[in-house]
Amino acid sequence: MIRRRPTSAFRLALLLAGLFTLFSLLTAAVLWIGTAHEARVEQRRAIGADARDLALLSYQHGMDALSTEIEERVILNAGLSRWYALYAANGIKLAGNLEHAPKHTGWDRMTFTPRATLRAPVPSSHLLALYTVRTAQHGWLVVGRDAFYLHRMRDVAGRIFVVALLFIVAASLLVGALVGRRLSRRVTAMSIAAEAISAGQLERRMPRRHNGDELDLIAATINGMLDRIAALLADVRRVGADIAHDLRTPLTRVRQRLERLQRHPPEDAATLQQTLEQALAEIDELLHVFQALLHLARVESGEMQRDFTEVPLRPLLQELFDTYAAVAEGEDHRLLCEATADAIVRGDRALLMQALVNLVENAIRHTPPGTTIRIGLARDADGVRLCVRDDGPGIPDAYHEQVLEPFLRLESSRHTQGNGLGLALVRSVAELHGAELRLEQARPGLSVSLRFAFAPAR
Repeated sequence: MIRRRPTSAFRLALLLAGLFTLFSLLTAAVLWIGTAHEARVEQRRAIGADARDLALLSYQHGMDALSTEIEERVILNAGLSRWYALYAANGIKLAGNLEHAPKHTGWDRMTFTPRATLRAPVPSSHLLALYTVRTAQHGWLVVGRDAFYLHRMRDVAGRIFVVALLFIVAASLLVGALVGRRLSRRVTAMSIAAEAISAGQLERRMPRRHNGDELDLIAATINGMLDRIAALLADVRRVGADIAHDLRTPLTRVRQRLERLQRHPPEDAATLQQTLEQALAEIDELLHVFQALLHLARVESGEMQRDFTEVPLRPLLQELFDTYAAVAEGEDHRLLCEATADAIVRGDRALLMQALVNLVENAIRHTPPGTTIRIGLARDADGVRLCVRDDGPGIPDAYHEQVLEPFLRLESSRHTQGNGLGLALVRSVAELHGAELRLEQARPGLSVSLRFAFAPAR
């Protein structure tokens, strides 16, 4: 049998109740101690003032006047809450309702019973706070107050506190249960949504209340992750369809050549050799596509960052120019190098070169004869910018994002050589190096740049 553990809502309710109870206990203890202390201080202040006034009376009007005053106070003290004792210098009691022979001046206390110390009965044993002073003629005056009412006040305060504590515990449990129930409902809703998503409902999203609390932030983060996953799955499906479309044509051509070879074997070896070479060329084209896909996947994985080194950009650009100047001229294009600055970035030199090569080859392949292609390196306030710019027909703004997707080729480029992976690789290389890839209108032509922020000067 599986033992059910307490829910988070129940634990939250207990936690709130415990915290409120602890806070209430601490508050009550402070109030109780403070109130009791103030009551004792006030009682002592009253006793001391009363004793000093009576002692002053003895010095001003004599011991007989003091005795008379004490007897009158005893008569008026019907509740037996005030106690007095006046003793002569020889220890004989002269007046008062308290049997307590003083031994020293100052504060003292005593517990008494009705038979032992009182002229009149009292309900139970009491505790007296006593203060002794000297009077005229070397007498002794003891003034006391019954602390029974202080204890009774503390008892009443204790009962009130217990009742209040029970109310606080009940209220905190109720509040904790309500808060926990609300939290439990939201967690349950998120759990149901998560189960639906794991079951294949990828369009489902975590419920949100848009109130900015912690659960709402978690739901927003998960929804963003799900949106990203959905976009990646859509890209995978699209790339799969594009791969199938792009590979179908060369595979169909290979099959047709082989079928013709099977049905009508050539009589001469030269024709056979030519047919086999064409088939091998088609297969090499397929292998090139797969090799480009593997290379793109490796770049996007980020594992090549471990091999990053310091790469001077100006020599890189010069090497690119030296390699492709003759190639561009052979296609009736002109390649210019405009490196006005130098800089060093941290990255992979081969990948950076491959990205620039893809841009230059795209410019040569997709622009008409007579086009001028410029490769440049410049510094500005934002960092370093590598740029490949041509004065050809360019690409409409609406297609700038689309052409960066794998296998996506514009209609005007369908009949030219290529597999649609060149700009996708450039984008992946830029992301791997933390560079910003921009496609902008050159008017005329297209400008493609990689912007590296805060690149240090060489």
